[in-house]
Amino acid sequence: MSQMTVSARLGRGAVAAPRPLVDARAGRRTRVQDAAPVTGHTGFLVLCLAIVLATFTAVLLLNTHRAEGSYVLSRLNVQQTELHDTKVTLEAQLAELESSESLAAEARRLKMVPSTSTATIRLSDGSLTGVASKVDGSRTLNVDLPATGVATEDE
Repeated sequence: MSQMTVSARLGRGAVAAPRPLVDARAGRRTRVQDAAPVTGHTGFLVLCLAIVLATFTAVLLLNTHRAEGSYVLSRLNVQQTELHDTKVTLEAQLAELESSESLAAEARRLKMVPSTSTATIRLSDGSLTGVASKVDGSRTLNVDLPATGVATEDE
């Protein structure tokens, strides 16, 4: 019997009671059961709620940690820029102090005069090469590097 004929016989609002069915193979009677469980879903709902809350908490903590890392990175970038500027300034000052003009001016300030003869020591055997002589303080040495790159003596 189809559902259409059952509803037509009973009327539209009436619900038919479950009828026992006979299992032809086993010879037993079976009944139709409602698929909806009788017990409540509170445990499942609590579990789902706990999972959602744990997920939101984890996302909040991760975002907070990431934002903190971003602020630290920003501060470190500012510090790196300041250190780079200091390095460039110090390198410029060092280059200026190492220049031949600066060294010559500092030597004149210290009343130094250029040497006319040189002597060297060979480190391997300790022997002396060349002859060192006393420097006459009246002679000066002018360095003309930009034009010729050759040192000349003035008397």
